[in-house]
Amino acid sequence: MKKGLFFIAFCLGLASLVQGQRTIGKGDRGQGPFNIKMKILDRENGDPLIGANIYIPKNGMGAATDINGLTEFSLNRGVYVLEISYLGYESIEEKIQVRGRGEIVFDLISSAQLIDEIIVSSEAVDRNVKSAELGKQVMTISTIESLPPFVGEVDILKSITLLPGVSSVGEASAGFNVRGSNYDQNLILLGGAPLYNPSHLFGFFSAFNTELIQDISIYKGGIPANYGGRASSIVDLRFKRGSQEKWEGKASLGLISAKVSAGGPVFTKKLTAMVAGRTSYSNYILNAVDDANIKNSSANFYDVNAILDFDITENTSVRYSFYRSADKFQLASDTSFAWSNQNHSLSLRKNFGQKFLIDLTAVDANYKFSILDDGRFSAFNLDSDIRDQGLNLGFKWFIGEKQDLSFGAQTKLLTLNSGSLTPDGPDSSIVPFSVAEEKAQESGVYIQHNVEIGKWLGLSYGLRYNQYRFLGPGKVPNYLPLLPRAAENISSFTEFGDGDVIEQYEGFEPRASIRFSFDENTSLKLGYNRMFQYIHLISNTTTIAPTDTWKLSDSYLKPQEVVQYSGGLFRNWFDNSLETSVEVFYKDLKNILDYKDGATLLLNPNLESDLLNGEGEAYGIEVYLEKKKGDLTGWISYTYALSQRRVIGSYPEETINNGDWYSSNYEKPHILSVVGDYKISDRVKASAIFTYSTGRPASYPTAKFNYFNGTNIGLYDQRNGFRVPDYHRLDLSLTFNLFTPYDILNGDFVLSMYNVYGRRNAFSVFFDDIVGAPPQAFRLSILGIPFPSLSYKFDF
Repeated sequence: MKKGLFFIAFCLGLASLVQGQRTIGKGDRGQGPFNIKMKILDRENGDPLIGANIYIPKNGMGAATDINGLTEFSLNRGVYVLEISYLGYESIEEKIQVRGRGEIVFDLISSAQLIDEIIVSSEAVDRNVKSAELGKQVMTISTIESLPPFVGEVDILKSITLLPGVSSVGEASAGFNVRGSNYDQNLILLGGAPLYNPSHLFGFFSAFNTELIQDISIYKGGIPANYGGRASSIVDLRFKRGSQEKWEGKASLGLISAKVSAGGPVFTKKLTAMVAGRTSYSNYILNAVDDANIKNSSANFYDVNAILDFDITENTSVRYSFYRSADKFQLASDTSFAWSNQNHSLSLRKNFGQKFLIDLTAVDANYKFSILDDGRFSAFNLDSDIRDQGLNLGFKWFIGEKQDLSFGAQTKLLTLNSGSLTPDGPDSSIVPFSVAEEKAQESGVYIQHNVEIGKWLGLSYGLRYNQYRFLGPGKVPNYLPLLPRAAENISSFTEFGDGDVIEQYEGFEPRASIRFSFDENTSLKLGYNRMFQYIHLISNTTTIAPTDTWKLSDSYLKPQEVVQYSGGLFRNWFDNSLETSVEVFYKDLKNILDYKDGATLLLNPNLESDLLNGEGEAYGIEVYLEKKKGDLTGWISYTYALSQRRVIGSYPEETINNGDWYSSNYEKPHILSVVGDYKISDRVKASAIFTYSTGRPASYPTAKFNYFNGTNIGLYDQRNGFRVPDYHRLDLSLTFNLFTPYDILNGDFVLSMYNVYGRRNAFSVFFDDIVGAPPQAFRLSILGIPFPSLSYKFDF
């Protein structure tokens, strides 16, 4: 009996010794040394971790991984304990047994994946202080998913507007504004491909499935030279990689939409796939409303993604990504609106040794938008589309531990169909009409150098050169001299053949930022950047809509130019658990577009006759405070900013507001956001958002007069001279993590309340004529009541 117990104890002890031990090699002869390769990856997305540290206490050896996440050791036969660490990731200890030469892979878990905290950075915890980057913030998906959702859906773009310097015009707004610039001045990249309409349901939802997004980088200033084409900001969304070990997935069910994603290896670890889909089923809510107009409405959307990653060799990989989203919306009428995005991206990445990297990417982005009417005698289709085909070649040289050099070339072909009206059905009285197609080629070369000089000084500077060519075929109108630019004043046309250069613009875009460190926790940063934009969104609304028109720069519409000066003081406290910053900026805007009073923007073959070039300026201060550790985490951001415009033409009809400065449509001087996340227990968490902003500008009539036929006409004597009421809202959510013996039931139930106290925030204020009285104002509120929702998320 005693021998039996001793044998069991011996076996258990032996099992405890070998538990977790991994063997390398197949029993090569001799005692070594053997060449052992070690690779460190991010467990979430499979990306290599550059600069991860591996230390072996047994022999005092240590090394850091290269740009492929690799390092090598020469080890004798035996058992070793490895201490593996990387800033921002959980450190691990691993025991290995060396029996011969070989390779072993370790996965590290980001700190953001281990703790339920709000973290607005996936990089080093003190990078905000020690890097030379200015005006950049990174949001992880764990951050976004901790915020109160709307009808069960977390929203990437709405989350971005909680950061300082970023705003939107209100509910159901598809775009966002950064530091006083228009929403078309933001370049949104999804897996490297541009996205022209980032919304579902007119802005109620972002067009991104969060399950496939690794993190989001937002550049408000100090924009690196490899980015170009837009004048205000960059939002770069990176895709995850499918797991190389096994297939796994996530799913979510909400009140009006559901989504699912899955990823894993395909036959081999070298080939991985990620697929995802999302769809809405909101019509049952509309059909349950008593109001006949709403009851007869419909709203649908979907989006799908597919990502393939293939490691050709240890140093060469290929990625293909596909994305498609589509919306169709009809509100109690014969008219419906539809829009869709479809993107393809193919990239090849090649590493040469440990110091040099090449990235070649081809993208094809297509955005289509339509208005459809199915009335018997008025049925029509109004279709427009944009196609953006690009090729980007980039090089990166890791010169040393504290400096790197990037350079490359980019080119793309833009094709715009600004409107094609066709009758739909034999009884339709619509006369077909089309606006001429536009084409342009936009190219650029760039160089960017990042360097740390000693401990207290850091530089990030670059230069970009752009060349833009507006191409034929096309007819350019010639206007009569000494008369306003108007369709009736066209004297002739100059015709250009296919591929002819109608107009060419070029220019240099210097970018620079510098960091001065006062101590380990405090730094001062200064920045400058200049950017051009050659494509313009022509709209008299405050948010992206299917009725908007896109227009390329031509002989009359000059490229927009934005020069930004910025500076900031950054300070971390209490071992980087409290992050604070104060940033200031000033923007000088040239060749911005506005429109004449009474302008025709849709299906206008001579759109330049109703558009005006002007100038602008925007300036402000941004204050940010974030608590990153503890049961209570979150941030407070406050922005004070002004955004002004001025248009002075040669004639009265080409001058706005008598030549005086006026506020842009989206100027909100005061914006305050308070975000909190409280861990009640290991399985219960509460979140809250409070946001306040000054009402946006609007043009109101100051009087009315009777026209000769008796029609009452409102008199608008100021452009954006008034404001809608101030905006404020409180959202709450409670998350319960359920644990049962059944895996399918293990997930998160999220109970949320949008607009808790039912504030009737005004999306717009409009006026109606009342006989014998001044024009009467009416408020349009999108969601003026508390809106509860319940959603369920689970892994499989």
